Amino acid sequence: METVGKKALKAGTWYTICTFILKGLTFITTPIFSRLLSEDALGSYANYAAWVTIIASIATLDLYTSVNLAHYEYEGDIYPFMSSILIFGSLVAGGFYAISLIFTDFVTDILGISEYMMHVMFIYFIVSPAISILHAKFRIFLQYKYTLITSLLPAIFSVLTAVLMVVLAEDEGKLNARVTGYYGVWIAASLAIYVYVVVRGRCFRIEYIRFAIPVAMPMIIHTLANTILSSSDRVMIKKMCGDRETAFYSIAYSCAMIVSVLWHSINQAWAPWCYEKMHRNEEADIGKVARPIILLFSGGVMMVILLAPELLFIMGGKKYAEAIYVVPPVMLGYVAQMLYTLYVNIEYYHKRQKQIMIGTMIAAVINIVLNLIFINMFGYAAAAYTTLAGYIALLFIHYSFVRKMGKQGIYDMRFNLLVLGGSIAVGVIMSLLYKVNVVRYIIIGGITVFVVIFVYRRRKALKACLKKKDIVGMLQVCHLMGKE
Repeated sequence: METVGKKALKAGTWYTICTFILKGLTFITTPIFSRLLSEDALGSYANYAAWVTIIASIATLDLYTSVNLAHYEYEGDIYPFMSSILIFGSLVAGGFYAISLIFTDFVTDILGISEYMMHVMFIYFIVSPAISILHAKFRIFLQYKYTLITSLLPAIFSVLTAVLMVVLAEDEGKLNARVTGYYGVWIAASLAIYVYVVVRGRCFRIEYIRFAIPVAMPMIIHTLANTILSSSDRVMIKKMCGDRETAFYSIAYSCAMIVSVLWHSINQAWAPWCYEKMHRNEEADIGKVARPIILLFSGGVMMVILLAPELLFIMGGKKYAEAIYVVPPVMLGYVAQMLYTLYVNIEYYHKRQKQIMIGTMIAAVINIVLNLIFINMFGYAAAAYTTLAGYIALLFIHYSFVRKMGKQGIYDMRFNLLVLGGSIAVGVIMSLLYKVNVVRYIIIGGITVFVVIFVYRRRKALKACLKKKDIVGMLQVCHLMGKE
């Protein structure tokens, strides 16, 4: 019989794998849709997806974030609580939908979407929280198999359906076909789970609502600000430049998805390990292991920047070649994001969610203001640099918060700034090599040889990690590297 520790470890590993696959699906399908859709249609969909992400937290209130605490507050069957917040969330989303129906022309004009796309969006908001709420329950009880089934199946079918519908649609209907194919499957899956949760809970109690709202509100603001920081670029480019430019920016951004998935997967394993070390007052170990991780991740980002021309061709084809110089600042943004996340993990462990929220809000405002100034001056490519500036601002903001907590010694800020500054300098130099392919290929070849030798020399340690079937094991390899 599995111990709780082993079950938690296995669950964490499978959640990471699931997240990797889900994000990987978007990465894999981007080259398909970039060739099936026109530049304008691709830009319109990117704008639509950004608005869905931005509005979701407000329209649904992110009530699923309260399930974890409710499990301890209301011992016993959690389904009555889940049923109550699900119905209430639907009523809130339905209220927003009713308002949008009254002011349809205003809403569609502000968002830059069609009336049909607006209907799909709000229907999605009404039922989609069902999946998030059920997944929160699965995580509490470490029921990772159910999470995998209810995550991967809709994701795979939504992508396949969207591709099929776009292929079969006429040119003028391809945008709606993609929206219908993707969100239609998620709406159907959410509706099925919605019915299951409500039938199982059979409850709508105001007491549960009063508990859920104060818990969810701080995270709504944090999630919204974080979403604005990561997604507002496409919305503002759509408004200030047009659909074509939004498409170019989105394709360049999709090249960085591989880096995003990599860091998300690393942090899924890194954060719990850090929490355990802080709990045991073994904070010195965190800094030792962090250094090689920071260097390895930054090195991976540099490699992706070098390969940007090839990645951009794969993701969009020759017609998106002019977006090549957007890729480096987007990639460098993930280096800054990786560094500030290290400090966020410390804040989160010490229950400083409010200051995490404040930091994200400040960075979001900085990003929007810089976008308003520089997109008008330099075009859509400026949005990549303003996002990088926002992430760098977050690094200093969260460092200052951690410093006030007296925990700044866990990580070496001078080392982190040296890595960030070096990455930016190297990234700029590498972008200058896009027109000198011979030199670029020699560098890529040299790095590849180095990686092969590195893996060969540490093959035993890596093999041991694979046997454990746990990403946390990779930290041990990094730790060994740090001791050398």
